[in-house]
Amino acid sequence: MYKAAQFDNKFIDNHLRRCVKVLFPVVPLPVNIENVGIRKPQMFYMIVEQIDLQNLIQIRMTQVNDHSRMFISTIDNAAYEQIRAEQSLHVTFQGFIDHLIKILDNCKREGLHLALVMESNSNMLQIFEKSSFKNLTHLLLPMQNASTETVLFHINQSLQTLQEQSSAYSSQVQKYQHEMSSKNDTISKLQEEIMCLNGKIREQENLIFNRNAEEVNRLHQTIKHLNETRDAEEKRLKAVLHNMQQKVDQLTQETYERTERMVQETKRFEMIREENMKLRGQNEQIKEELERLQVSVSSQQSRESRSENTIADLKRQLGELQGMLKVTQKRRSELEAELQAEKNICHTKKHALELTTDELANASLVINNLNKENVKLQSKVDLRTEIAMRQEKMLLEKEKLIMELSNTVAAIQQEHVKNKSCNEEHAETVRRIKETTDIIEEKYRKKINDMILKMTNNQPVEATSLLSIQGKYLRPQNRVE
Repeated sequence: MYKAAQFDNKFIDNHLRRCVKVLFPVVPLPVNIENVGIRKPQMFYMIVEQIDLQNLIQIRMTQVNDHSRMFISTIDNAAYEQIRAEQSLHVTFQGFIDHLIKILDNCKREGLHLALVMESNSNMLQIFEKSSFKNLTHLLLPMQNASTETVLFHINQSLQTLQEQSSAYSSQVQKYQHEMSSKNDTISKLQEEIMCLNGKIREQENLIFNRNAEEVNRLHQTIKHLNETRDAEEKRLKAVLHNMQQKVDQLTQETYERTERMVQETKRFEMIREENMKLRGQNEQIKEELERLQVSVSSQQSRESRSENTIADLKRQLGELQGMLKVTQKRRSELEAELQAEKNICHTKKHALELTTDELANASLVINNLNKENVKLQSKVDLRTEIAMRQEKMLLEKEKLIMELSNTVAAIQQEHVKNKSCNEEHAETVRRIKETTDIIEEKYRKKINDMILKMTNNQPVEATSLLSIQGKYLRPQNRVE
């Protein structure tokens, strides 16, 4: 339908290839192959290229599973004018290129769809939009089967790209292996230094353990002595308190008895006073008996004086007893204060003893944790890599905690595992690329040989040129082998 074969060779010319600009990079797109009423979906690599400073573009479709099946469409100004006239397009050639790129982007997002209608004489690439009523065709482009030279050129480019990628991956793997060997040497040196450090740590632990054992024994002896002193002091204070309590009880009993006697004497004194008053009242009545009773009155007065003296003595004794009671109570309060002070001292010593015991337990726990961390370090030290310099600085600082070294070893382990997995992935990628390259090389070598045989049988004159082309484009494959 549209013929532009004279421009196809420009896109495979080595000199003009430098001016080729990719407008739409290689993207796999689904294409419906329609041939004699049969529709079959297949995946094709779609790419659009343009030669700089020329209105010349090429649309190339390559089957994903078979790179020898290739369709191309080369469009220049004349071909575009014919397409524009037939399909009623309203844009210039540059506008056509911009719209074509947008349409292919929509196909990539599955907004539009592609179909390749294959007929006996020509092929048409149909770009359409699906709808519930009917499919709306946006653009029709003529497609031709690519020539053998074009197919070989692009296959050779693909193989060269794969070879470059394989070489890059190989050099990268060698670089990683060299880095791994240097890191392994560093790790071995660090292991030796860690073993030396572990010996020093064990010596320090033994020294600390011996010091702690001596301190614990001394503290146990001090605690034992304090307990004995406390028991003896408690017994003495209990005995003193018991004696003071007995004295207080005895004094209380004596005070109570004396108070009872004083009350009885006071009652008796009141009765005597009442009798005295009665006697005084009767004094006037018994004046005639005054002389007869003077002896009785004098004796009565002497008894009253004795009673008063007795009352005064009793009052004085009561005052003395009250003073003694106050002194006794003051002494008791002092003893109670001393007892409370002794109890507080004992409680303080007991609390200090408990704190000392807790500190010893914590010290033992820290020693156990250090021993555990030391065992973990010995088991994980083989996996450190990139933190070697930091770990060297940490090893030189002997007074830092073993926990920092454990964190560094964990980080080194993660980085080592990461590097190891990355190296394995690169090695696996290189291996897959080499296998794919070998498979593609074998596949296309067979197809090229078959094509050469067919063309040799049909046109003997063209065999020599094809063999030269084969040698030209298969030279990188030999290098891969």
